[in-house]
Amino acid sequence: MLMVNSLHRAGSERNVVAICRHIDRARYQPEVWTLTEGGAYEAIMRDAGVPIHCLHRTRAYGPMFAARAARRIAGSGADIMHAFSPAIMFYAALSRAWLAAKQPLVFTEATSVPRPWMRFLHRYRLRHCSAFTANSEASRANLASQGVPVERIRLIHNGHELDQFRKPLDSAAIRASLGIRSEECLALFVGRLIDSKRVCDLIDAVGQVNGANRGLRVVIAGDGAKRAELEAQTSAAGLNGIVQFVGSRGDVIDLLRSSDLFVFPSEVEGLSNAVIEAALAGLPIVGCDVGGVRDVVENGREALLVSPRNPRDFALAMQRMLDNPTEARQFGGAARTRAERSFSIDNTLQELYGLYDTILSAKS
Repeated sequence: MLMVNSLHRAGSERNVVAICRHIDRARYQPEVWTLTEGGAYEAIMRDAGVPIHCLHRTRAYGPMFAARAARRIAGSGADIMHAFSPAIMFYAALSRAWLAAKQPLVFTEATSVPRPWMRFLHRYRLRHCSAFTANSEASRANLASQGVPVERIRLIHNGHELDQFRKPLDSAAIRASLGIRSEECLALFVGRLIDSKRVCDLIDAVGQVNGANRGLRVVIAGDGAKRAELEAQTSAAGLNGIVQFVGSRGDVIDLLRSSDLFVFPSEVEGLSNAVIEAALAGLPIVGCDVGGVRDVVENGREALLVSPRNPRDFALAMQRMLDNPTEARQFGGAARTRAERSFSIDNTLQELYGLYDTILSAKS
């Protein structure tokens, strides 16, 4: 049983989809449990023959719903529960605490930082977990800070489907659809438009780079609460012809493979799927030197990383990549080599098989 809040496009959800699509069904039969219905990944799961069970949550932590959800989970018949988000993990923890459910519960930490009033609740649900995994060193440190002994936390990176980066692609057509000419440099950002992604710093940096690189074009793929504000910032800076917002996209990997540079000014990351995918696409990367990005690329070897909230240094790093295309290609090639070695779905599954086998052997 793989448990996630929904099947909308997000990092944990993408990881669950990859696991379900590639898991050895002679060893484990996957099924997915969610709190809410819908999402772009739901059809993919159904096409792959993966059963989906929705708990239909209408109000967070309502006591009647919690009791029903715990009963359903306890009676699921699953051999092992693996929660990839703390919200749905809460109900699995209740099934063990209230109903003495026998299924072991694994929790994977990504980037969850509980609000102050929820810290007691989060520690409660952590007490009922059988095992813990983290998808990055930063996530492991975060989980340890919440009271989990570090020796109980296994590091298992999110796995990616490498074949998506090797299929035939008409990059020229994709660039043309965005209005990008062949001689222009396409820098791409992918992510939610929220405060912590610091796209505002990227826009400031682009304003500083633009004068020396008239061929620079920046595409921002993603949506969120800050979009209108960021579009207004772009307009006020006179960058409407340089910075383009394209919203959420279902063809992110094709966009990455059609780009020349990946830019990622986020100040908080657990493990950045966007940076991993940029590396797998062989892109030179300019990002911020934060946990979860450092797990993917090494500064000065596979990327240029600067301190967060520093548009000037971010602009200088972009400038260096633009002015030195040979060096930029070397960064991209080194990033791809490391990402293919470290972040394939096959590696992730081998780690999960070892964990699941160990847990179930102890149970028997």
